[in-house]
Amino acid sequence: MISSSSTPYHNLIVTGYIGTGRLNVVRMIAKQVNVSFVNLDTEIQVREGMNADEIRQLYGEARLRSIENTLCREVALQRGAVISVGGSTLLDDINRERLQASGPVLILTCSLNEILRRLYASQGARFHDPKARSAALNQIRREQQVLQLKDLPKLDATYLTTEQVVEQAIHFWYEWETIAV
Repeated sequence: MISSSSTPYHNLIVTGYIGTGRLNVVRMIAKQVNVSFVNLDTEIQVREGMNADEIRQLYGEARLRSIENTLCREVALQRGAVISVGGSTLLDDINRERLQASGPVLILTCSLNEILRRLYASQGARFHDPKARSAALNQIRREQQVLQLKDLPKLDATYLTTEQVVEQAIHFWYEWETIAV
């Protein structure tokens, strides 16, 4: 049995669409469990010098998927890390299989009303701009496709604090680790 003071061998892969607090959750999990974390979006930006949306606009979806494939292959080799990936990354069967082979995947979900409330609270007046709102809604639509994947556990963050989500995600990870050993 895994004790809460031991570090899990397998990775925890966390996904979820904008407004679920995924990045904060991943950072807090990594800090509490004392492991490293990887944000795939940040890795793309560091390596390519531009974010995923810019790559998509300049070079197309195929180029972005190629970069994601390379990064997924690399991060899947890590052990005991918390990995944050966008939902659309897991729609690629190869990426999903690679990441699942390295540890459990947890999808953070949230009701659309709560997502919009959180975006308004975090972006303020900028969220009144129709272009910003449209971009956010398009991103939500793209990322919600991950919910169609079968057999991936989901954690509804609609009525939970970030701390509660972190606690439940850590519990899920350690429980999975106990079963996998």
